[in-house]
Amino acid sequence: MHLVLVHGYLLGGAGSNVYTTNIAKSWKRQGHAVTILCQDPSADRLDFVDEFIVGNDQIPASAPKAGTIRVVVPDINGLLLVYWYDLYEGYEVKTMVNCSLDEIEANIKGTANGLKKVIAQGVDRILANHAILSPVITKRATEGTGIPYDVKIHGSSIIFSVKNRSELRRYALEGIKHCRKLIVGAKYMAGFVQETFEAEKEEMGLLKKTVIIPPGMDPEVFQLGGSISERQEAFLASVKEFIKRKPGGRRAENIKFPDHTTSDLNKALEKVVESYDLRAADADLCERWIPLEEDEAVICFFGKFQETKGVGELLVAFANIVERFPRSRLLLIGYGGNREHLEGMLAAMVQGNFEAFKAYAEAGNFVDLPQEAAKCFRQIPPGRVMMTGLLEHPQLKEILPLCSISVMVSKALEAFGMVSVEAMSAGVLPLCHDHTGISDVINTVQEIEPELASIMRVGIRPGGVHGVADGAYLIEQLPNKVERALSFLYPNGFRDNTKRREVSAQLRAVAVAKFSWDVICKSILEE
Repeated sequence: MHLVLVHGYLLGGAGSNVYTTNIAKSWKRQGHAVTILCQDPSADRLDFVDEFIVGNDQIPASAPKAGTIRVVVPDINGLLLVYWYDLYEGYEVKTMVNCSLDEIEANIKGTANGLKKVIAQGVDRILANHAILSPVITKRATEGTGIPYDVKIHGSSIIFSVKNRSELRRYALEGIKHCRKLIVGAKYMAGFVQETFEAEKEEMGLLKKTVIIPPGMDPEVFQLGGSISERQEAFLASVKEFIKRKPGGRRAENIKFPDHTTSDLNKALEKVVESYDLRAADADLCERWIPLEEDEAVICFFGKFQETKGVGELLVAFANIVERFPRSRLLLIGYGGNREHLEGMLAAMVQGNFEAFKAYAEAGNFVDLPQEAAKCFRQIPPGRVMMTGLLEHPQLKEILPLCSISVMVSKALEAFGMVSVEAMSAGVLPLCHDHTGISDVINTVQEIEPELASIMRVGIRPGGVHGVADGAYLIEQLPNKVERALSFLYPNGFRDNTKRREVSAQLRAVAVAKFSWDVICKSILEE
């Protein structure tokens, strides 16, 4: 079959980008011809992409060959419309809540014209991402063709756009109303979508067409085992290749860092992020890398650095954790506009400067500090925390198996706990906030390994609003959760990995059985 994915963004990083990439790769493995419509100007550098087409006029008249992936970048006149503001090289960027309706219509028209050319090649099925704008683009492009399309909901388009601008609802309504089925990744998301579109749910046919199909992971990407020296050597070699391909990443010596007393500190920190390619590994990562040792417990976060992800709270909590476990390390793997908030916080914590720490943490409401913030402030020894910039799967596959624990403690709604599943497939024990779509991962583990699920679960404040976690409560709770998890994994100390290897095998077995991409992709194509 010729299968098409409509995705208005990149093919690397996190969230829906990773989802799109893995669906395409899985369909390719299954022998389908795959076309991805996206806005990744560097997709030709990706090893799984067989053809790369830029501009509607360049789209071929014939479909891609079976078992190959063609990426098409349709014309949108350089204006990228996003849910959450971030920098995208080569684009002017506006959020959906701040752009004009004319700009929205221009985006829809440009992408739909490209999709119409793809449809003319002969298409069997289309999968459109997010509630807006890919579904309405697909609806308008397929009118009169009879080609069925499905919609995959990711939380960000609803949380940051549809809920914040009433005019956007009509685009979601138009696109979803005409789709064949609406795919959500978790039980919570099914209810959330119906609640969001309560007034339109009958017209959209939500009750009949909503199906739960979780995202997943590629068992071939993440593997268990390997010695610490071999894994690190392979990791650094992969990082060097990534830096060669994308050399514009952050280099500490080039950063002009604002003092914590700077007027409008949040804006000044965001300005620093504009000085480098935030979607690249740090250009000096190999030079700064402090080798991991056999007797160290490594805690990691991988994902987007934004205030809703709880990464700032994790850094605050780590100061308490490293007091209890002096041989622990924290890896912060990711990208985003709040990278420099983290850098400022870390520098202040190493220096023991509470006022600077508080200023960086509170800039832009990045971290929910407790009322008595001084009580949670502790000094961190130098060299215990490492930030890497964005890493892709070739680098993650080498470094994740060296981690003992991953942390996914989003403070806001999550459609699914994708990074927790990826951690499990690499044998890493994920600590997850038990709310919204993340709960589905914990509940799946609960069915098979109840003891592991109990250790994984990070609760929200009793009596708190469901789906919205309290950062101050997280700072208070997380050190105890990490202590329990490390004691469980290493009952005889960090040099004895017997129990940890046993747990790693259990976690991977659950991930492969329940969340393999190939199984999930077949489910998407089912009638």
